[in-house]
Amino acid sequence: MCQAHANRKRKFGDVQADKPIRDVAGTGFVHHGYRYVPVPADLRCFSGGQTTCAEHRLVMATALGRALWPDESVHHRNGNRLDNRLENLELWTRWQPSGQRVTDRVTHAVELLERYAPQLLADARTRFSHDGSCSPDEI
Repeated sequence: MCQAHANRKRKFGDVQADKPIRDVAGTGFVHHGYRYVPVPADLRCFSGGQTTCAEHRLVMATALGRALWPDESVHHRNGNRLDNRLENLELWTRWQPSGQRVTDRVTHAVELLERYAPQLLADARTRFSHDGSCSPDEI
């Protein structure tokens, strides 16, 4: 719960989710080449509750149907920071695994699958457990 909603809960016993915390005026602005836009109340779940957000991050989060993780960034394919069409945006991850030991790389691969393709990981665990080549815990 953000601080504003926590205060409402403390004062009024209810977070009053339907009541805006702050009205956002204007159509946005450009900062360091990126367009920042006001975030409508119904889309703030994609911006971490922020009332203003970088447009490219909001477009990507809306397309994914979830807020972006802290280690995710949005890359503009054509290099134009103001071109925020979904087809011009790519989701990148910034943090890389430490070391190059096989066990480190496998652990990182499993973490990626858990985050981005949990069904593939579940299928692999089922497949390996049936053929006996390794235990599901080893995946």
